[in-house]
Amino acid sequence: MGRYWLFAFDSSHAAIAAQRLLSACGAVVMPTLRSITASCGMSIRIEDGQIEQAKEHMRSSVIDPALYRLYRVEQEGKETRCTQTTLSE
Repeated sequence: MGRYWLFAFDSSHAAIAAQRLLSACGAVVMPTLRSITASCGMSIRIEDGQIEQAKEHMRSSVIDPALYRLYRVEQEGKETRCTQTTLSE
């Protein structure tokens, strides 16, 4: 089973700013998954081992929290499950 975290953005400007901010966390820009409907189409993938550092960077950044959502993504076979979460969880 594959597991990772996904920041989905409502603004491409916020996504680009977050990519710069999270580059040290191994951030990878990718298209937003189809199951996540509200978004600008750009997301940032973070692996499990880097998520706490990434959350801290996002909490202390100037990027408006209203412009993004955080999802826990789990893939098993052809099934992908996305669970929205918060930076404090």
